[in-house]
Amino acid sequence: MNLPEAIHLARQRGLAPVIAEIKRVIPKLAAETGRKRDERDAALLARCYEQGGAAGISLVTERQYFGGRPEEDVPAVLQATPLPLLIKDFIRDYTDIDYYAGLVASVDPAFLRRVTLLLIAHLVGERLVHLLRHVHDHGMLALVETRGPEDLNLISSARPRLVGINNKNIDELEMGEDVVRVNAEMLARYRQALGETLIISESAHQTAADVRRSLAAGADAVLVGTAFLIADNPTAAVADFVRAGEAAP
Repeated sequence: MNLPEAIHLARQRGLAPVIAEIKRVIPKLAAETGRKRDERDAALLARCYEQGGAAGISLVTERQYFGGRPEEDVPAVLQATPLPLLIKDFIRDYTDIDYYAGLVASVDPAFLRRVTLLLIAHLVGERLVHLLRHVHDHGMLALVETRGPEDLNLISSARPRLVGINNKNIDELEMGEDVVRVNAEMLARYRQALGETLIISESAHQTAADVRRSLAAGADAVLVGTAFLIADNPTAAVADFVRAGEAAP
């Protein structure tokens, strides 16, 4: 199952499509509280998220700021759960895409269909269309992340199948406040420009109420990281957020 299929399945079941994230370093918590690197087994966390009802797993593999370990964690997660996997890195060119395609295929070429790569619209700019095509040529999908409506001009011609709206500023390593910025007016502008593209509200979801806010605004799914990583019981935390879909329109 790929990520769009998993999102649709969760919605059909009346659940919130939650993409649950694994990352080794949370820059904001590291700066504010001195929180150390998360050394938990990625496979174990992925299984906890699956048990909680997550629609997919997000894995931050960027090394410098987020402490990613792609060679270890990508195979571990792919083998631990059948859920779709979103790989998040600062991908800028063909070689980055080739690297991840090769890493996934080394585990099992059939897993390529389960994988989505993150492309950040304002970082790749006019190369977006070509990079999207290269991702698709490898049999993978791409999630194109935007900062807000100001990036619609960058992505409208590419017509990506998956688009993310980051509620925080990735250029500042998501160090800002946890505020869900997506709203109905914003989502309406996205729908007008992109049609049936699936839209994911990313970051800043601290409670089930935040999930409901994103879904009520018109998002198709949410991506949640820190709330699960700091939870005493990640499985229960995911389940709580997933059940927020039962109250969504």
